[in-house]
Amino acid sequence: MIEQIASSEFITLLLLKFDFLLKAAENYLSGANNLKVVSLALMLLALILFLCLLIAIYIRNIIYFVKSNNPAKNMEDNEAKQAILEEEDRQELERELQKELDMAIAERQEMMRRAEEEQKQKEQEQAKQQKDEQKKLKKDKEEPDKKKEELVKGKGKDLGIGFDWQKGKIPPAELAATSNVSEVSLSYKQSCKQLSDLMGLVIDMLGRGVDDLKIAQTINYKNQGLQDENEILKSIDAVKYFISLCVSGRFSNLENYKDLPGEEQALYNLAAGDPSLALALLESLMDTNIDKANSIASEKKRQQMYMEVSAYACCFGALAELNDVMLATSAYELAIELRSSNVVAWSRLGDVYKKANAMPKAAWAYQNVLNFADGEIDIAEVANANRHLSEHLYAEGNSLQAAKLYNNAKQYYDSLGINRRLDRQELEILDIIENNCQTSLPESIKKLLGGGEKSRN
Repeated sequence: MIEQIASSEFITLLLLKFDFLLKAAENYLSGANNLKVVSLALMLLALILFLCLLIAIYIRNIIYFVKSNNPAKNMEDNEAKQAILEEEDRQELERELQKELDMAIAERQEMMRRAEEEQKQKEQEQAKQQKDEQKKLKKDKEEPDKKKEELVKGKGKDLGIGFDWQKGKIPPAELAATSNVSEVSLSYKQSCKQLSDLMGLVIDMLGRGVDDLKIAQTINYKNQGLQDENEILKSIDAVKYFISLCVSGRFSNLENYKDLPGEEQALYNLAAGDPSLALALLESLMDTNIDKANSIASEKKRQQMYMEVSAYACCFGALAELNDVMLATSAYELAIELRSSNVVAWSRLGDVYKKANAMPKAAWAYQNVLNFADGEIDIAEVANANRHLSEHLYAEGNSLQAAKLYNNAKQYYDSLGINRRLDRQELEILDIIENNCQTSLPESIKKLLGGGEKSRN
């Protein structure tokens, strides 16, 4: 086929046919009638194109109408618009909240600044008033002393006698002024209070529903380091445990309950720093349960009851330790005798041994704490043992191990926040509680005992 196409005869034939077609077209277009036909054909073509354009526009409108009425599409568009509006509203709300927060912070800072200025002004006025009072007191004292001194000097001059007691003595006015300044300076210092004097505050704060750690922080502030953190926590736990025994009816179920002090009266006395009535209730409870345990044939039940009495003995020891360390020591030794693995008893026994300056015995007790303790449950007892063992190891020259134990204990007590200073608002609340402690204590005790009749004449 390629050879035929490439041949000269085929090309010549094709050119002849093309010339024929050109001539035919020229002849056709040369006539007037043919021009009319061409014009008519062009008009028809234009009309067809116009109709095609109309049809295309109509089809486009139909497609747009169908798309606009598509529910899924409309829902997506509405959701997109709603999301945009919500985002804009959220941003606007955030801007408004940020503006309000800035205004609140500025207002709070302004209030704090004013409060500080008022406090400073108040302190200045108090200092000025005290200074005026001192001057007045000094003046009032100087006048009679001067008269007396002049009188004495006059008599001495007349008699020719020199009084030895006047030589090298501080003038009475200066001595009075010095003593007044000391009293004023001491009035600004926080007075230290023993734990026994703070039991009323502990019971009142428990009745108010204050958190244990916040109570411990408050007592630590009032105690001013006379007792360590462990002793404070131990006393609070003992008071709470004694209250739980009252509420659970452990004392009211005793046979000699009518001969015992009332729970409410025991708490009143404990609030006043006298744990004797509470100790009488605990002693009767321990004696009764020990007698019951000794009469039980089942070894398992007997050991279970001994375990309960061991816990009672720990509570007894913690309350007795407020006033009588020797009695507390006997209670802790009884708790260990009843249950040799009582970690709390070993820890508290180490504390009383340490108070008695029996450090080898104390170290032995603290080591038993570490031997029996569960690291996740007995965290407080382990921290207490580590701190006191660190002192013992440091005294023996093992400073590296002592530092390690001390740091572990310090991290625990720091995490509790007991040593954190009270802020101004907390101090104001504490002052209110202390000022109303005597009047609110009866209501707090009734609330702690569940509102029931826990006192007897």
